[in-house]
Amino acid sequence: PTDAKMNGGNFDLAEGLVSSRYIKQAAAARRKRENLVTTLLSQRRLPKEGWDDEQIEMLLRDLAAMDSNNFVDNVGVGEREGRVYS
Repeated sequence: PTDAKMNGGNFDLAEGLVSSRYIKQAAAARRKRENLVTTLLSQRRLPKEGWDDEQIEMLLRDLAAMDSNNFVDNVGVGEREGRVYS
């Protein structure tokens, strides 16, 4: 999976494609979702109010992106790969 997260520089570049007002709204929405994840991880407990599907999927995508099997330039050489090679 690809990491769908946009950093500040990407939001700035996107202003050349769509209006800056839309970009500011999108960046604020992204920060709000990231803050929910930060709260979850720092408090180590489920939130009192449930999350929508997009928020849950964002968390799962971010966690999956931390798996070394999903690194962009990583070539896995584990047990399965060894069996295929031999």
